[in-house]
Amino acid sequence: MSLSRRRFIGGTAGAAGVYLLTPAFARAGRAMGIGADPALANRRRLVVLFLGGGNDGLNTVVPIADVPGAARATIYRKLRPSLGYAPDQTLPLDRPADAAHGLGLSPSLPYVHGLYRDGRVAVVQGVDYPNHSYSHFSSTEIWHTGEPERSVSGWVGRHLDRAGLSEGEVRAVGIGNGLPVILRGDARQGLGIVNIPSTKFADGPDSDVHSKARHDALGGFGAHPEAEELAALHGRTSQATVGLVRNLADTTVPASTGSRLADALVTARILLEDDDLGVEVVYLEHVGFDTHANQRTQQERLLAELDAAFGMFWTGQLGTKKIMEPMSPHLTERTMVMTLSEFGRRIGENGAGAGSGTDHGAASPMFLIGPPAPGSPLAGGIHGDHPDMGSPTLPADNLAMTTDLRRVYESVLTNWLHSPDPLYRRHTPLPGLFR
Repeated sequence: MSLSRRRFIGGTAGAAGVYLLTPAFARAGRAMGIGADPALANRRRLVVLFLGGGNDGLNTVVPIADVPGAARATIYRKLRPSLGYAPDQTLPLDRPADAAHGLGLSPSLPYVHGLYRDGRVAVVQGVDYPNHSYSHFSSTEIWHTGEPERSVSGWVGRHLDRAGLSEGEVRAVGIGNGLPVILRGDARQGLGIVNIPSTKFADGPDSDVHSKARHDALGGFGAHPEAEELAALHGRTSQATVGLVRNLADTTVPASTGSRLADALVTARILLEDDDLGVEVVYLEHVGFDTHANQRTQQERLLAELDAAFGMFWTGQLGTKKIMEPMSPHLTERTMVMTLSEFGRRIGENGAGAGSGTDHGAASPMFLIGPPAPGSPLAGGIHGDHPDMGSPTLPADNLAMTTDLRRVYESVLTNWLHSPDPLYRRHTPLPGLFR
């Protein structure tokens, strides 16, 4: 029986997505005899981490003091008698320009707090979109597309459309099961993989002479005449995918860390470090934040796992265990991580005691973690206005948007990725987020 294109590649996030649906151009590089473009090594990198389920922003960036005109900490403690943190339990966000905000960081994020102290973390408050949806599915789609009013392609995918892709190049990779909407453009798309070890030829390795002949033949389809657009597209995709699998076959991957998130960030590190691939954006997920019950325990565990995985991403250490070498200064200076979540949670807890949680809410904070300061284009610290929480006698139920997510996206595209044209002409970059 002949091997179909659908079954040719194993370990991809939907094998059909590589050969039949996704116009991704994984850089053939050394595997196909093409030299790496030196410009790729200097390209800035972006890791987009989605906190799936709706992360509770108020227990991530915590009101610890009332400020003039806003009794936020008083309302927080009143409406969260079981879930709320006391001020001395948090990690203070008290750099000179931030102390007046009266905010602290979750005690589960000590590594992130250290980066904040070093000026590497920007906290953007009250991020949401108009006409908020409380549906996980609908809100996730909006955060991926960056378009609240209509269903379109992903905001990173549309960046790929405008930036263009060189022959044999992939600029965006999603780690997980399925190519995420965020990486799907109108004309260009990213590539999805599960992990590096399982991204391999399904019909056998190149060491088998017959398998290698098939791989070489598929790679040769890249020379198909451009006049036949669809055939040429699949030909280039075939050539690029053969090159990608061969590149990754030579890649040494550390043993599993025991943390799914840390393993995904190991994969992200390897992809970003390989200049032959030319990867610019990596997307991954950390799920489980739908904390209707047992929130304190559940969120603390998830944020602690996030914090440890971030530490491993930059230092190579997961706790006391060495997983890989520290990130090189060259890559550190060119890499930024941003967190998203489909929504925050309500201000008040639903119930009482240790088992209480919070229901689906609206606005929540985002983190952007950039290169070391000074010299980083990212301006660390607190940005945007904290959402109104009402008054102690009449507390608000929910947190309303103070920062439109499209302004954050446009800031990242314009000031970090240097996208050639604005994606949102009516939503200008957020002032002061980048230098």
